[in-house]
Amino acid sequence: MAIDLSETVSILANIGVIAGIIFLAFELRQNNSLLSAQARYSLRQYRSDIADTIMTPHVLEATHKYSSGENVSPAQRSAALMTALKVIELWEWQHGEYVAGTLQLGKLPLESWRVWFRGEGESPVPIREIWETRRSVMNPVFVQFFAKNVIDHQQN
Repeated sequence: MAIDLSETVSILANIGVIAGIIFLAFELRQNNSLLSAQARYSLRQYRSDIADTIMTPHVLEATHKYSSGENVSPAQRSAALMTALKVIELWEWQHGEYVAGTLQLGKLPLESWRVWFRGEGESPVPIREIWETRRSVMNPVFVQFFAKNVIDHQQN
């Protein structure tokens, strides 16, 4: 039984294709791991950025004064409202990551969102006011999710 040269070349080419597919699968897996790590890092960065913004002394003072009903300057009002806008946009982004499957529902800090929205405890940012003015231009899926899981959610 003689091995035909064209058959040998064909078999070797098929082995090369299979090896290439296996290599590509490993590369995709590694790339997916890196993308997941990048998504987790971005989420931490966004949350850290919000905390840094809120903890800036002039923003902290403005949001506390604004939420307690004290007289505030136009700059203080803007600082409080823009901080609230930044927070809600972060929440919308996080929800988008949840919908896309890159963030699990349990990773959404819904209880914190409820506290901030309802103004319970030490939550000086006027989230509710920004919510009322911005919800019409936000992603409708997020608006529905937020209404169900934050606004309408009943405490146990």
